[in-house]
Amino acid sequence: MARQPDGYGKRVGEVAEITVLLDAKPGGADRFRQNAAKIQEDAFHYEKLVGTVHDFRVTFINNDTQVLGAVTYDGDFKPYMADIFANAGEWFDEMFEGVVEGYPGSTDPGIVDWLAPKIVEADMWYASNPAMTVADTAKAQKVTQAFNTLLDTASG
Repeated sequence: MARQPDGYGKRVGEVAEITVLLDAKPGGADRFRQNAAKIQEDAFHYEKLVGTVHDFRVTFINNDTQVLGAVTYDGDFKPYMADIFANAGEWFDEMFEGVVEGYPGSTDPGIVDWLAPKIVEADMWYASNPAMTVADTAKAQKVTQAFNTLLDTASG
């Protein structure tokens, strides 16, 4: 495990992590939870546009006064930041506008600078398949499904 060469977070092989700790606005957790089903549904659409996210979670902590966000993704920090705000910015706005104190919006050119001091670097982080990108995992799943179909057909 090493530090990202171009930014924040840890990296193992092809896989990296970021954890952020944000201040929630009063009532922000309720607002988020009211939209949670749509946010969850929209995740699949935006991940197809980004294509590098292994997992992402948002959790309210400390009596809903703070928001913990954690993501595992492929690649380097700076290209990932550019990619998520270019391709999934609307989704981040859907999640965090009216929810997080001071959130400037995904189109703000200073969004990464605003986010940087809120990143909490992991002291320990484990990735089960650090050599497997999201694309590698999807390909492996297709090969496994095709092989299982072949075996099922052969065993008749």
